[in-house]
Amino acid sequence: MKRTLLILTSIVLIMSLMLACKDRNETMQNADQAELENLYQEIEKLAKQFTCENAGEWKYTAIGSKACGGASGYIAYSIKIDESSFLKKVEQYTKLQADFNKKYGVFSDCALVIQPKGVTCDNGKPKFTY
Repeated sequence: MKRTLLILTSIVLIMSLMLACKDRNETMQNADQAELENLYQEIEKLAKQFTCENAGEWKYTAIGSKACGGASGYIAYSIKIDESSFLKKVEQYTKLQADFNKKYGVFSDCALVIQPKGVTCDNGKPKFTY
């Protein structure tokens, strides 16, 4: 009887530890996801701070990292911003997303994101041309 009780207690303890580890991993993943989302919002805010009136004043760059490789998208930005600082943030985001994908075993659709040919202005907002 004591042996059965000891085995059951051990099983409950092991299960509790496994659940605690799972909860901790989910908490870490949620925190890392929030960090990615916050950085992306910061990048988007920088990119959209100017109205698109002259397409010649706009560029675009790849952003993010798909789990299968390649960019997860493209973002347009005005050349009026501090381009060097902006591109460093984009690079940081891309690296963080690649690290996140590896760390948490993220899967993606592996479809290639088509690179735009340029940017036009439509109602004050940049639009990609393909």
